[in-house]
Amino acid sequence: MNLSRRKFLQGATTLGATVAIAPLAFAKSDVEIPSWSEGSPAIDTLDTDPSVQFVHSVCLGCRSDCNIRGKVKDGVVIKIDGNPYSQMTLDKPLEYSTDPQEARKEAGKLCPRGQAGVQVLYDPLRVQQPLKRVGKRGENKWQTISWEQAYEEIIEGGDLFGEGKVEGLRAVRDMDTLIDPEAPELGPKANQFVFLAGRIENARSDLSKRFVNGGLGSLNWFEHTTACEQSHHIASDHTFAGKHHLKPDFENAKLILNFGANYGEANFPMNGLSRKMVNFLTKGGKMITVDPRFSVSASHSDTWVPIIPGGDGAFALGMIQWIITNERYDKSFLEAPTKEAAAKRGESSWSDATYLVREDNGEFLHGDAAGLGGTKEDYVVLVDGALTLAAKANAADLFGEVTVNSIRCKTVFQKLSERASEKSLAQYAELSGIPEELMIKVADEFTSYGKLAVADFYRGTAQHTNGFHICRAICILNLLVGNIDHRGGYQIGGSTTSYAGDKGLYKIADLNPGALKPKGIRISREQINYEESTEFKKKGYPAKRPWFPLSKDVYQEAVAGIVEGYPYPCKILWLHMGTPAYSVPAIKESLIESLKDTQKIPLFISTDIVIGDTSMFADYILPDVTYMEQWCAQGAGPTILGLVSSVRQPMTHVFPNTKSLENIMIDIAKKMGFPNFGDNGFGTGMPLNKEEDWYFKLVANLATQYGKIPGATVEDQVQYILDRGGIFDSSGTYDGLFMKNKLGKLCNIYAEKVATTVDSMTGKNFDGLPLHLPVMNAKDQEIRDDGYPFIATTYKPAFQSHSRTVNAPWLMEVLPENFIEMNDEEGEKLGFKDGDVVKVSGPTSKEGVVGKLRLRPGMRPGVVSTCIGYGHWHYGSADTIIDEKTVAGDKRRSKGVNINYAMRLDDSIGNVCLQDKIGGSCSFYDSHVKIEKA
Repeated sequence: MNLSRRKFLQGATTLGATVAIAPLAFAKSDVEIPSWSEGSPAIDTLDTDPSVQFVHSVCLGCRSDCNIRGKVKDGVVIKIDGNPYSQMTLDKPLEYSTDPQEARKEAGKLCPRGQAGVQVLYDPLRVQQPLKRVGKRGENKWQTISWEQAYEEIIEGGDLFGEGKVEGLRAVRDMDTLIDPEAPELGPKANQFVFLAGRIENARSDLSKRFVNGGLGSLNWFEHTTACEQSHHIASDHTFAGKHHLKPDFENAKLILNFGANYGEANFPMNGLSRKMVNFLTKGGKMITVDPRFSVSASHSDTWVPIIPGGDGAFALGMIQWIITNERYDKSFLEAPTKEAAAKRGESSWSDATYLVREDNGEFLHGDAAGLGGTKEDYVVLVDGALTLAAKANAADLFGEVTVNSIRCKTVFQKLSERASEKSLAQYAELSGIPEELMIKVADEFTSYGKLAVADFYRGTAQHTNGFHICRAICILNLLVGNIDHRGGYQIGGSTTSYAGDKGLYKIADLNPGALKPKGIRISREQINYEESTEFKKKGYPAKRPWFPLSKDVYQEAVAGIVEGYPYPCKILWLHMGTPAYSVPAIKESLIESLKDTQKIPLFISTDIVIGDTSMFADYILPDVTYMEQWCAQGAGPTILGLVSSVRQPMTHVFPNTKSLENIMIDIAKKMGFPNFGDNGFGTGMPLNKEEDWYFKLVANLATQYGKIPGATVEDQVQYILDRGGIFDSSGTYDGLFMKNKLGKLCNIYAEKVATTVDSMTGKNFDGLPLHLPVMNAKDQEIRDDGYPFIATTYKPAFQSHSRTVNAPWLMEVLPENFIEMNDEEGEKLGFKDGDVVKVSGPTSKEGVVGKLRLRPGMRPGVVSTCIGYGHWHYGSADTIIDEKTVAGDKRRSKGVNINYAMRLDDSIGNVCLQDKIGGSCSFYDSHVKIEKA
């Protein structure tokens, strides 16, 4: 059962292979970049060439995580294709049992970002060995050092830069000393270590949490999701029992109402989603796209609704009002108060539409409070106006209000109807910038297909100050037509096999000996109520900065907490594959000044493949490997049906002095003597000395839990999985008129937990029902910004991804620089011409950003937009001094503009962008700006 590290490495085929020819100027190395790094291989080696190895893995060109296959010759990756076994890359993939030699004849589909991965792998400006800053932070002067020196200095600290003593990891790993004895709830000194990840996935995040939480004892592990889509997650969680990635069943739906889910360019998985959209339309499906930009999705739609950014919630509430008024909702689905009642009506999930809500405290009315017996968990409904325990009702009243023991109560559906009627349809139309008749037309059409209509949404609706409520309103549209779990409806996607081993060979959570138990409050003040703090007990409302009891991984506020030293100072920051100065709206200048300040952040470590726009201010840059040199285990996006359990494995290892994040953490943990790492890291006689010790157990869990992998031993089964890049099973997608993989749970129109949670900045409860709100700062003050007539927005094209594909020349050839885009007719009226150099600035960013103007149809008047991925000041674009030698930057990487810098700071609290206090999202689509010739 114990596969040796050597054999596991053999399973990864080419791990450790390098291309040793001549040294690079960038750093000490024996590796030469292939001559075709900006062109194409001279010969695309045929699949029949036996000297070419095929290695299956997982892409990271974007968030889609498509299954890929690399062609490797003499240790060089010469081509990347889609994995033909996977439904991520083919509508009809190969049978999983197909022999890998036979599979060489087939290839899956892959987008430009995936194909260009070879150029990311062989980027000549990758960091190739550990770097230590020379001079002041941000001067971009470095010296190469050994791994041993880097580890020693990071662990032990000392006077590392001639600027005074710095505490290292060993000193900060202190579980006994309180950060603030007068505020003991903040926890121990260990919490002053902060790990901040941009992109980190599944099994990598699990091992890094083992290091940060269990090894160092810090609570402060963060990923970046609030800069991406978080309010979408939180809104869905509060509607669909904790599931936050539902998608339409494209194969059988008849109508898709798409709010800002940018099929064909973004969303995920972009590759599979694009194919499914085309198939859906080819079969006669109708699509309505709500978006201020005429996107690829809009270009394929029957109707384009050019919404005002942030007006989606008003539009959805107007639809809800019309649907209820005209009784176009699925009464049978909504009347069922329990799983049993739903099953009798042919439903697998049910809703809270009939549950009574107390008007005094916002809680559901329960059986004990109503005098009906039962427990406090028993919901109460009305049946023909009479109080009844939900468990005893086959159907209950949708509308109704009643007084129970002097407590006024209303049904959830009654409250929803009243909420949606607080404004007229004409008012909702004005708020959304859409004619009333079009709103009615969309509502009518949406309710004309029964359960085969789906309202989908994503980032465009989420990243607003009111993003949570916008997303909730769209979620509820699906409940009104009762499409949850239905074939052709809204579904939770396929399944995956747990690598954590809950029922497998290795239960990873239990194999964590001596792990520390973090305690206290995160620096972002998340998942805890402000009322539990000493600050509240001393001064009450408002808090100094918002607390986020309903969200998590609040990236921008973790950054702001570090900058402000609130609720406590940070001593060590470890930034992994992240660049908040580039990616978070509005904070570039203030954050950079703070990063330069060694008093605010005494020790700053970064792990990445390049010197980035934020990591250029670090003290140490430790060179990580690319995704083509990594291990990982993960699932698939919700659009992909069937079972997908992907395994990323290294195709090669280009620069011998680079190390994976996992191995870096394992090395440090062993040197510091963490009991959950090292020779007995999984328990007595079970080592965790290298990443292979970790990933073998995860892949073995996939094999033993799936239970269908042939092989006499676990080693054989692991090899079978590696030879195919994971486990893929397309069978059993449907169960009659339902999806095979069902939610099968209570769905909530009313978010009780939200309604009973207090806003730390106002002392008022949040609202459990969606509502339209204006753009507001953290203190709930409306932001008007008169004199700034345009709303700034961003979008993602199919050939760039966030901040990390500008180093792929093939992709940059498609669009060497981006533009500031605005409506052509509006621009011409204002005296602009296509190609003008213009400045976009906002009330808190007077300097703004400068770029070339593109006048285009298909952009709503009053909106300016740019595609993302451009406007870098480093990421290899800047000249860099290493070991007193200048390494020339690639100036092409600095072209274009990043409009994030012109977006609005929340100057009511400072050092952060506008944000959603419930969902936690950064606001990318609420900032008002002006545009003028530069």
